[in-house]
Amino acid sequence: MATTRIARVFGLADRYTCARCLRKTATAGLRWSSSATSSTVAPPSPLLSKIREELKKAMRAKDTARLSVLRGTISEINQAASGANPIKSDMQILALLRKRKAASEAAAKEAEAASRPDLAEKQQKEIAVIDELVDTVKVMGPEEMRKTVRQVIETLKTTVSGGLKQGVVLKELLKPDGVLADKPLDKKVLADLVKDELAGKPNPS
Repeated sequence: MATTRIARVFGLADRYTCARCLRKTATAGLRWSSSATSSTVAPPSPLLSKIREELKKAMRAKDTARLSVLRGTISEINQAASGANPIKSDMQILALLRKRKAASEAAAKEAEAASRPDLAEKQQKEIAVIDELVDTVKVMGPEEMRKTVRQVIETLKTTVSGGLKQGVVLKELLKPDGVLADKPLDKKVLADLVKDELAGKPNPS
């Protein structure tokens, strides 16, 4: 009888342990799945992270000019997130900031023309904030881009028959595994450089 009771106790313990192990295994599986999923999510751009951090500082300092720029920028980024062209990279945010700067410059001129120095000063303060944010991103310079463009053009000349087209060179440079893919650069400047190099125009410098 004692042996039977002991066997039953150990049997219950085994069943309890197994159930507990199963729960641990399931939980561990969920944790692994969660971490695996999060690892596939691209981190936010450094500039966006800075804008969010600067917003916290501006709120504490009650800096109205900075708050206006930072909140407005974040609002536009959030609105674009649900559209066909979400803003994710530093270069996209830079383009947004430059657009805001142009609007502020136009508003400042209108304020000056209307003899409203107070409004003009407000816009100038916002422009200063925008310039500060733009300067935090190191954009690839024209000369660095030109060297890369020349190298790619020389390589393509050995593989592409006929004359090279601007679109072909740009596609090679900016394709997902291209040498300039995801680089912080002005695509308009890049396009002009490719055009000049294909036309054989001398380096202006």
